[in-house]
Amino acid sequence: MKKILVLLCVIALYLACDYATDNTSLYPDVELVSMNPMGWYTGGTDTTVSASIDETIFVAENSVDCYLSKLIWTYHHEDGSTFAGPEEISLYMKVPGKTGSDADSAKLENIQIPLLPVWQNVQPGSQCRVQLNYVFVDEYWGSRYDTVVAWFGIYMWPQ
Repeated sequence: MKKILVLLCVIALYLACDYATDNTSLYPDVELVSMNPMGWYTGGTDTTVSASIDETIFVAENSVDCYLSKLIWTYHHEDGSTFAGPEEISLYMKVPGKTGSDADSAKLENIQIPLLPVWQNVQPGSQCRVQLNYVFVDEYWGSRYDTVVAWFGIYMWPQ
């Protein structure tokens, strides 16, 4: 009976080490599944100084545990030309890797995008967009990255 238990323990240890070795060769792969709101209305007489992204939800696409390390945003006109940025903020949020067919989600709340560059560079009745680059770093090595890009629209009300 002891021999069978020892054999089962050795097999379990071998499978666990093999699974861990496979995970260390993967890079983080994160997907943005929800962002609320996806846009903002503002105007020249607006007293709100920043657009608020209330909730952003991320899900890992593989088994690599990682964390959100920073958010970089850049403002773009309708034609695609950049008029402000890049600006950056350091963040920390863990995104657990997928286990089996299930993936836990990670929720980022209350991100503020400053509106001053929009007021200074966008004409009333026009729109712009903000490119949001969420940078994720793997937890094991700390040198493997994944970047999730999302667009946030801003419309400038006519006066």
